[in-house]
Amino acid sequence: MDKAIKIALMISIIMLSELLAIELSSMKSKNESAKIIDTINKEMKSIFNDALISAEVLKEMVILSEGHTISLEAFNKLSQTLLSTYSHVDSLLFLPNGIVALAYPYDEHKLAIGHNVLQDQNRRLGANQSITGRNNTIIGPVKLVQNGKQAFILRKGILNEDVFIGFSSSVIYLESVLGTLENILNINKVSNYSIIGYNPDNINYFDKVISSKGIIDDKAHTGIINIFNTSWQISISPSDTNILFRLLVISALSLTFFLVITPIKYFNKFRLSEKERCDLQKEAHTDFLTGLLNRRGLENRINALETENISGSIAIFDIDFFKHINDSYGHEVGDIILVQFSKLCAAKMNSEFTLSRTGGEEFIVLMPYLNQYQAKQYCEQLRESVEKAPFFVRHLDINITVSIGIAYFSGADRMTSALSNADDALYKAKNTGRNRVCFKN
Repeated sequence: MDKAIKIALMISIIMLSELLAIELSSMKSKNESAKIIDTINKEMKSIFNDALISAEVLKEMVILSEGHTISLEAFNKLSQTLLSTYSHVDSLLFLPNGIVALAYPYDEHKLAIGHNVLQDQNRRLGANQSITGRNNTIIGPVKLVQNGKQAFILRKGILNEDVFIGFSSSVIYLESVLGTLENILNINKVSNYSIIGYNPDNINYFDKVISSKGIIDDKAHTGIINIFNTSWQISISPSDTNILFRLLVISALSLTFFLVITPIKYFNKFRLSEKERCDLQKEAHTDFLTGLLNRRGLENRINALETENISGSIAIFDIDFFKHINDSYGHEVGDIILVQFSKLCAAKMNSEFTLSRTGGEEFIVLMPYLNQYQAKQYCEQLRESVEKAPFFVRHLDINITVSIGIAYFSGADRMTSALSNADDALYKAKNTGRNRVCFKN
């Protein structure tokens, strides 16, 4: 591997590592953000359940009381009990016909007495939703008229047979919620986040911000904090992947690359050497002119047949008067004749047969599983095909014939004996006129 390729591979590894680190970091941050949002949902549900129960108890107390109202003494006693039981709630208010009449603790909220939320432009829309809506809604953060604090309000519309009586309200200060939120975010080391609340009376985005820190970018993971039928939006921007994480990714990728490339490298070397060995073996076992097996290749096939104890027949072909063709037309023409003859014979071969050129114009074919009669029938058909086939070499049209000797061998016989018998049968075919098939028992 030259230097340029190595540099290119190293650059590719670094680039791929950076992309992988970013993707892994994003996936990790997304999973962590989902877990954080789930934890916040559980904590917020617990906090605002206190507000719901407190407002619901006050509402039921008013509905069940005579004249659908409640005395100051009864209200204070009930509120004291509720706030001591549900610690997340900071205050309770009773608003007959939408006007604040009772508040607990009084000193902290006395400035709210007489405030009509149905006429207040900053409260009217949310107040009307509490009357008409059958679901529980948390509004906030809003600025309280009585003390200027940011808080969340849960209002319950009090109705008697669809006649509006007023509201019961639970108030939770923003600072009470922030303590829980920021504790969760700090534990999880979140340094860039934003949580947006719900206030239908205010279209100003920034007035709805419950808590925010750092910078929210386009890679932020967003989620929903569900409180009853109210939804807050939370956005968490993942922190940049640190250098240690990047180095770990690069190291892991480089190691993986090394572990993959090294075996491939050695496998390619092995495959190349194996191919060279096979090519050399094939070359050693192949006749250079016709591409058929040579004598060495034939011997390998014979050894395999002897090992498997297979019976069959063997035939030796010899082109008649081939020396005359070489003498008359030259060895180049003779070689072309040999090639055409081998192709004709190969085309007639069964897939289980083995055809070889063992020297000069002599060819041998192994015919496993064929008895002497089947072998003779096959060789007769081949002899006739050769006799009828024209062999065209340049402008010459040459006809040839072939003499064939056949011998049978059983699984127990040595092949050398069968070869000798086939050679004797070929000698007989030549001595009795050539262009014929002879068999020796």
